[in-house]
Amino acid sequence: MTKATGEVPLTFERFESRTIVDAILQMHTALSVGSRSSLEPTGTDLPVMKDPRGMPFIPGSSIKGVIRTQLERVLRSLDSKSTQLWACDPFSDPCVSNKAKENFVKDLKEIPDEKKEQDLSQKIWDNSCTVCRLFGSPWLASRFAFRDARLANAPEMLQITEIRDGVGIDRDRGAAKDGLKYDFEVVSPDAQFDISIIAENAESWEIGLLLAILRPWQEGYMPIGGKSTRGPGWGKLGDLSIKRVEKQDLLDYLIQGKMNSASTDQFAKSLEAKLSQGV
Repeated sequence: MTKATGEVPLTFERFESRTIVDAILQMHTALSVGSRSSLEPTGTDLPVMKDPRGMPFIPGSSIKGVIRTQLERVLRSLDSKSTQLWACDPFSDPCVSNKAKENFVKDLKEIPDEKKEQDLSQKIWDNSCTVCRLFGSPWLASRFAFRDARLANAPEMLQITEIRDGVGIDRDRGAAKDGLKYDFEVVSPDAQFDISIIAENAESWEIGLLLAILRPWQEGYMPIGGKSTRGPGWGKLGDLSIKRVEKQDLLDYLIQGKMNSASTDQFAKSLEAKLSQGV
């Protein structure tokens, strides 16, 4: 599906804006974000990810994956003809495949070298889906960065992690299969994690789209981590705050560290306006 919009791709050569979305993830159930198998003789089969201090954390890649998947599902459910927002399938039908990129290069063989890279970037941008433009692809850098989420309330927790048992199920008998018992580590319920998303050179409507996708997480309907169908991974995103600096305020930010607080309403209105124009 090609959307040759004629829009100019935003690059990172110049600073246009930086938006920081901070929130607290309050877990209501345990959290399973597994690491590799423990090398200790008495260790669990599937420990949780831990930092050098031994504290569990949620990798930024896990957070990015959950949000990107949610955005892809939503955009595939919309009427793309009216919204012009769409999502490719990066694994089976990418918006810009290796073959497509090779064809773009061939089409530009007569273009002077000084313009070739710019024109190639424009072709890739015009043919890239909304998700790849925001979250990155083999040809485009992501404009959203996701920091590792650190445990925020460790001193208040009676027990930070716990070990749970699991068994493999024999699909024919519907019962536990012999020899497939294992255990796994989880972060105890009521853990709180600091969530931070940094958007570079993102337009206001794109921030509005990000905030819209975070809505299910704010209402507790977007699990993270493994084994979510069995209970772990459910929590709510709360205390959401937004700070933004535009290029005209860059010196104040660099010298004094000033960033303007922003409301979710202004970004929501920007998204609504963009959708009404057919993007």
